[in-house]
Amino acid sequence: MGYIDVHTHLLPFIDDGVSSKEQCVEVLQAYQKAGFDRIIATPHLYNPYVTTRTANIRAMYQWASQEASQLGIKLYLGSEVYIGSGNATNVLPFMERFVLVEVDYYSEPLFLLNQVYTLLKRGLHVVLAHVERYRWFSTTSPTACKLRELGVHFQCNVDGVENHSAAKWLSAGWIDVIASDNHGDSQLPPRLAALLQRYQDVANRMNNLFISYDTIQ
Repeated sequence: MGYIDVHTHLLPFIDDGVSSKEQCVEVLQAYQKAGFDRIIATPHLYNPYVTTRTANIRAMYQWASQEASQLGIKLYLGSEVYIGSGNATNVLPFMERFVLVEVDYYSEPLFLLNQVYTLLKRGLHVVLAHVERYRWFSTTSPTACKLRELGVHFQCNVDGVENHSAAKWLSAGWIDVIASDNHGDSQLPPRLAALLQRYQDVANRMNNLFISYDTIQ
């Protein structure tokens, strides 16, 4: 079993990720060389700062999935759901059970816990993206503690590990997933692979979390 990356923006012409099919293939080849055999495509949904061409998602996923398959990579379709003041009800869960969510960097969404609880009640496993980026969020905040109590999984980015902004989360043992948040960088796959080798405890948690739900979409 190879590595898995659960946070990427590799579908061309969809959001602020890769801008061409050629770039997508180049990045997929980099994943193959770095030892990855599973990648989750997570286009933005509801993000007020990103334009997402939702009508094109399925078609681009089908194309990218075929390209990935030729490289021995299973590409799953998911989404990165922005939770703000609105009600993010329509999501694309990956592996049928997981949903990646993001929030505002500077202020806590008013109904964050309510919306997360709604997703959990639907039987979904919630993964909170790049926790190190949220300036209002910390390992001692009541919201973070409540999210952990509810069973929300915390994800940090490669950059967050490398620049030490995720250090407090790693030291507390609160990071369940390290991912790339790849928007088209062919250098990210080997960097992510190196971190998964370095943080074996996180890699083990990821394997335990995702292998048992590694179903065919």
